[in-house]
Amino acid sequence: MRCIFSSPGPVFRTAVTMAALALELATTSVPGARAAEPKWGDGGWYVGLAVPVMFIDESASTTTGAQAVNPQALAERQPYTAKPMSEYETGFKVAGTVGYELAEGFRVEGELFFARADVAKVSYKGVPAAGVIDVPISGTADHLGAFANVWYDFDTGSDWIPYIGGGLGFTRVDQSKLKYDSQKLFRDSYSAGLRANGQSDQQIQQALAALPGVPEISNTDTVFAYHVGLGIGYRLTDNTVLQAGYRLQAASDLEFEGSNAAGTAKVTSGLRIHLLEIGFRYRF
Repeated sequence: MRCIFSSPGPVFRTAVTMAALALELATTSVPGARAAEPKWGDGGWYVGLAVPVMFIDESASTTTGAQAVNPQALAERQPYTAKPMSEYETGFKVAGTVGYELAEGFRVEGELFFARADVAKVSYKGVPAAGVIDVPISGTADHLGAFANVWYDFDTGSDWIPYIGGGLGFTRVDQSKLKYDSQKLFRDSYSAGLRANGQSDQQIQQALAALPGVPEISNTDTVFAYHVGLGIGYRLTDNTVLQAGYRLQAASDLEFEGSNAAGTAKVTSGLRIHLLEIGFRYRF
């Protein structure tokens, strides 16, 4: 299963603008360059810190399960499928790096990061007999992970340093801080099915009261992730570069599962994240 993502809109246009600026500076010599001073790219260790603003695309997941509807026959389970759409508030990320400059403008680095965003809304679409079921939700989803990155710094002959690159790594998604009614999806879809079969409200309430509970799903999963990015730095001193950039970060095949005596449940999903960052690098 793979996620379906919405258009990044203004975030993507910002990235395109930054790319154009980076390419222009990479091919244009800026007057006033301090050519006699040491340049970034001469080699050496550095550390960095970035604090990006994080925008997570609305994503489509798949919820599947099999649930018993008779307390006296838990082995007789009714399968179900739904398509939850998750929306997120603007979040943040904090990333620290340790890297080394190689020859010809390349540098390699290790990155550790923590990110957090509030989940704004979850809607289940395509539910048989019910159509759309909105589940009220509050709380945050946390991301903790690491990347191995490779970047290329363009030599403009000036204090401006455009860069481009990316990295591979992993991310651990933790949803333990989310608060929502885990029984609402199956309860509402089951009610809609009974109502479509002509059951009265009283009969539906009686059936719901005897309905076995849906299993709670796991809160965490760790998966492969990657990112690509570009930006531009400005050399404040011989050892310090201030930088601003854009990154596209993605992770797929997230799975959250659960089971109990009455059934099973699994949610598969993915993430696509846009990051607008500002930070610095300090070379030793």
